[in-house]
Amino acid sequence: MILEKLFKRKDSQDNITEMSYRRVGISLGASWSWGVSMIATIAFMYTYGIFPALVWVIGNILAMPLFGYMKVKIRGFEKWINFIPLILFSLFIAAMAIIMNMQALLIGLGGGHDVASFHFIDNSFSVPSIIFLSLAILLFIYRYGLRGSVLSDLGYYSLQIFAVVLLAVFSIIISNFTINPNLQLITESGIKWVFPLGLLGIITGVFTDPMMWQRFEQKENQIRLSLWGGFWFGLYMTFVVLTGLFFKPTLFLGILLLVVIFALAVSTIGSATVAMQYLTKKIGVGKTTGLIIALTSIITWPYLMELGMAKIWNIYAGYRWKVVIGMIAISLIGQYLIKKESKDKIVNFMKKIKLFYEHE
Repeated sequence: MILEKLFKRKDSQDNITEMSYRRVGISLGASWSWGVSMIATIAFMYTYGIFPALVWVIGNILAMPLFGYMKVKIRGFEKWINFIPLILFSLFIAAMAIIMNMQALLIGLGGGHDVASFHFIDNSFSVPSIIFLSLAILLFIYRYGLRGSVLSDLGYYSLQIFAVVLLAVFSIIISNFTINPNLQLITESGIKWVFPLGLLGIITGVFTDPMMWQRFEQKENQIRLSLWGGFWFGLYMTFVVLTGLFFKPTLFLGILLLVVIFALAVSTIGSATVAMQYLTKKIGVGKTTGLIIALTSIITWPYLMELGMAKIWNIYAGYRWKVVIGMIAISLIGQYLIKKESKDKIVNFMKKIKLFYEHE
């Protein structure tokens, strides 16, 4: 009886229509940040150079406003999230969000090898702790849904922006205002990476991110929402770049880095979990299936953690940008070259062969 009351979920827990654009924008900024935004920015600076990393950061910030603009300006673009292959791909993206943010927590604790941070605890303790935390987030999302995710993001974002400002300021002071001498403006591998993978791999990221689709579809003015989300995310990334330029692995900076990563990762793991429920409901297999997929992602992470953050990101980003470019090209062809009657016939045909579906 007590457990039933504790985990009973209201039907309205996924409704955020009455929340302000500013509040939902903060949730977008927190969810889009991922624990990897801090780690990846620093890792890319060291691996590819300052210039390629800045291109990646700019694409990261512009991704959300571009998504909002496309959804409004290209007729029918919003229907992509009902296309079964994209739903399945977005489930994969959500699973990667959970895995990569668990990896970010490991790096924050000093167990990863992408960024030299202070080593707090051994992997034998950090790995089960991260799994336990992720399972606790899964239970929270099961109980409180999208509303719980959006409301809690305000606290997570406040924590992440407070800690990242301190991290940037003290990184500059501790380095005596000297940019890390190990950084290069651009490396040989950075020349090859920056385009298309570096820029297109990130600027197209929002288009297949179900955490973004889920929040955007509940607000009427989507350009306004995208600008709020881009603003809060861009504010955070400004201090991330400053940190990357001056960061050195000390105990104090390591603690601040861990606080930032904790806020980022917990927010995104929760958002990804509720997004999985959103997707599995769309295809009529129920929200419980989404929780099972989230649980599977959590269990899978220990087998992938040795790959490292940058390699995991490059693997799925390499597929993602090609999928999104195809989506945009098809949408533009549909808007300017195909008549409405023909488009309706195509959609109806895809519904018949179960490629296009939305469960109400």
